Amino acid sequence: MSLVLVFIFIILAFIATAFWEAYIEGQFGGASQQVGWRFKLFGYHIHAYHFWLWFVTYPLLLAIPLLVAFSRELLGTILAGYFLGAIIEDFLWFVINPQWPFSNFNSQKVNWYPWLKLGNFELPFFYLPYLLFAFFSWWFLVR
Repeated sequence: MSLVLVFIFIILAFIATAFWEAYIEGQFGGASQQVGWRFKLFGYHIHAYHFWLWFVTYPLLLAIPLLVAFSRELLGTILAGYFLGAIIEDFLWFVINPQWPFSNFNSQKVNWYPWLKLGNFELPFFYLPYLLFAFFSWWFLVR
């Protein structure tokens, strides 16, 4: 099995998630109008469907190949794909959402998670640790 192919499929799944999540949430970013429970954790609004998607469904689905043929390299590829895919999915939500213009991709308009600000540059705070997790998953487990 090609690890590159596994990685590409994971990224494609996250891109697909960006499309359906943008259409589900529409103008109500961060699932602000979704049904179900919600709570705040470390500055992040966690809603029921985000919990079930990001912390249950994706990990369960991505673990399937490890049940068939576990390897350190495959685990690293899956982890790198998950963390990089989550960043890509979140960013694409702002690019493709027909009811939320990309100009709203800033800390003034997006209040459902904390932002990292470096002068005039800002990005969602979770992008940095997720990028590091992706890199280190690849560096220590795959290469």
